[in-house]
Order: sequence, then structure tokens, then C-alpha cells
Amino acid sequence: MIESDPAVIGGWYVAFFNDERRHWWSPLCRDGFRHVAAFGVDAEAGVWLLYDVTLNRTILRALSAERLHAWVDALPANARIVHFETPRDPVATDLRVGFWCAPAIAHLVGVRSRALRPEALYRDLMAQGARPAFESKPV
Repeated sequence: MIESDPAVIGGWYVAFFNDERRHWWSPLCRDGFRHVAAFGVDAEAGVWLLYDVTLNRTILRALSAERLHAWVDALPANARIVHFETPRDPVATDLRVGFWCAPAIAHLVGVRSRALRPEALYRDLMAQGARPAFESKPV
């Protein structure tokens, strides 16, 4: 078994934005909160990791700082990005229902959340200490 240190990435940046694709559930989500993805730096490897759960696959990419900043710059103008510190000793979380963007990101970053939609995940992150990040991005 490979031992892993969950603290290798000490915190995650969580990006909330509108997905360009429209799905049947899009009207159920508030504008600016139709999708969520996360990214964090692995300082030991010297790369940024981008984690994105889409309808037909999960995307995990290792990016240079330059490519990561290009990805952030390409987000829609109304995107919100928050930084959430990974809990050192996370307690067992609530039962996760489903595997789409909001529950998957909640599980990745270790936040206690029952969120089914990105907007609810945003509220849970903020209530548990997340802070706005990349605020220089035009809104």
C-alpha cells in the first residue's frame, strides 16, 4: 500500500463559475454557481494540480504556474475563487451522495458538507473558514 500525506497540498483553491454547457439542471443553480473545480499546489513536485469533475469524466491535470494562471484568467468574469485550508486531521464527513462537481470537490478539500449544488458548497466553505482569493480578477 502506498502511504500518502494528505497535507502535501495544504490548502485548495475552489473556483465557482458558470459552465459553458447547459444541462437540464442548470436552471436549479444560481448564476455564477453552475460548476465548481479545485486547484492546489504540490510544492514538493513543483506543480499545480487541477481537479475537475465533469459530466462524462474526472479531469486531473498537473500544470505549471504559468498554465494555471492562464486557466484562472480564462474563467468567466463572475467566477468566485476561495482558498480553504485542508484540515490536518479531518473527522469522518457526512455521507456523500452522488458524484458530480459539488460533492466531489467537498470530498477532495475535506470540508464538512452535504452540498449538492455549488452554491451550497460555497456557503459551507465560507462558514468553515474559506477566504476569497484571486480578488484582482475582474468581477
